[in-house]
Amino acid sequence: MRTRVLSVMLAAVVLLSAGCDDTSDPPGGGAPYSSDPKVLQLVAGSEQQSVLDTVVKPWCREKGYDCRFTLKGSVDQARLLASGNADYDAYWFASSVFSQIGDQAGKLSDVKPMFLTPVVYAGWRSEMQRLGFTGRTDVAVKDVLDAVESGKTTVWVTNPTQSNSGATVLFGFLNHFAGNGPGQALTQAQLDSPAVDAGISRFIQAMDATPPSTGTLMNDCLARPDACRTVFTYEDLVIEKNQELVKAGKEPLYAVYPKGALAISDAPLGFLPHGTDADPAKRALVTELQNYLLTDAAAKAKLLALGRRPATGIGLTLDNPDLKVFNPDWGIQANLREQGITYPSVAVIKAALDRYQTHYRKPVDAYYCLDGSGSMNDNKGWDGVRDAAHQIFDADQAALNLLQTHPEDITTVTVFNSGIAAGPWRVTGNDAGQLHGLTEKIVAHAPGSGTNMYACLKQAVSALTASKSAARKSLVIVMSDGMSEDAEQAEAVAALKAAGVPVVAIAFGDDADPGQLKQVAEATGGAFVQQNDLVAALRTAAGYK
Repeated sequence: MRTRVLSVMLAAVVLLSAGCDDTSDPPGGGAPYSSDPKVLQLVAGSEQQSVLDTVVKPWCREKGYDCRFTLKGSVDQARLLASGNADYDAYWFASSVFSQIGDQAGKLSDVKPMFLTPVVYAGWRSEMQRLGFTGRTDVAVKDVLDAVESGKTTVWVTNPTQSNSGATVLFGFLNHFAGNGPGQALTQAQLDSPAVDAGISRFIQAMDATPPSTGTLMNDCLARPDACRTVFTYEDLVIEKNQELVKAGKEPLYAVYPKGALAISDAPLGFLPHGTDADPAKRALVTELQNYLLTDAAAKAKLLALGRRPATGIGLTLDNPDLKVFNPDWGIQANLREQGITYPSVAVIKAALDRYQTHYRKPVDAYYCLDGSGSMNDNKGWDGVRDAAHQIFDADQAALNLLQTHPEDITTVTVFNSGIAAGPWRVTGNDAGQLHGLTEKIVAHAPGSGTNMYACLKQAVSALTASKSAARKSLVIVMSDGMSEDAEQAEAVAALKAAGVPVVAIAFGDDADPGQLKQVAEATGGAFVQQNDLVAALRTAAGYK
């Protein structure tokens, strides 16, 4: 079951290019900073996309402001802010979890929540009816776990170390297992307790898919109703997707609010001072936007139509709600009276996220097949592979990316060209020196010759079959920039299918052959990715843990 589940999980990566990261930006940030008082440069999470399109962009046009938006993943936002990047006037996180991680130095000012969105447990209405969850306001954590662990349903949630929605869910359940009531924040002592450790480990192990992007999670869940039957996600995304589903004549999702584990996203928006003469005018511009979102009647109406609850009200209760939006037939509770959890200190947040990667999650046996053909040198692709190796395998960078290696992970790297060019290089566990050794070998390798990815795939499935264990997930990540020799194609694909090993296939550059890569991904229940930023592509693939 777990192999099938992993293959379904990996299918979500096909939507990578539409996920959290705006890969058109250079790695350090956005376009060159402008001190023009009518230019607003804003970095935001993908969760804000519909708000930007529907509410903020029209306001900018009406006011005559040049508003430039960049979408970044939660980790990238936090890293940019913490690094001292000065490309933006404001940061707009999905919730306070990652804003606290990124803003430990207190660089942001005038930070205000723009709206509230509770995290819900949702599934296709027929599925929720079958589970006995419709029409109830008392669905508890135990009910969800019992349904999943008994095999009655499957559940997806985003990787909490890569996505705000997943992190919000994680802390809701940590608070629940700690026995905390309203207003009580999780403490380090509680995080260290056996009861909390056992409870959250059980919860994480029950998850069938953990993609690193909320947008990817929702898009792929709707595209794969046979595999994604229930999901933890934002209430506003359930509303947004249901509006699309109903319009298309399809079955909607139905949401319940986990009793005693309700977590709320607060969408904090803050100004970033630059220490220049432009600061007063820029601050005024950000403040004007905040006031518009919080107080303007038309803006509040647009936000409500998108399923965003006002941050200026009392709790989550709505006055005169539009029941076509906050639709009770979808399980949406317009007058939600349960109080959300209080988030812990940044030290506890970081400790919990670190433990997800190194303790809570299931270990992974990951086999990387990297294209080392001559064209990878000509198109600078191997430079991207080298950069990605530092981000994924070097302990310090992996920690910054919240992509730490589990003590029981197995990591194997092979470089292919016309055959096997180098490797396999294998590391069992998370020894920092050995993992850095993978980076050194990748950096030292010189690309050359032709392309035969199937030789590497055959070797990968053989190695994964030999080390197969119920304690680990298995996956192959293959990256290529061209058409492969195909003499071994049928044999390699058949072996992968027989072993139940999913493949994440990354097509890099304009000369990559999508057909071959898509074929191996689809045949194995894996994923196809078209991506010209290899650092982003390989980091995202590594985030499926």
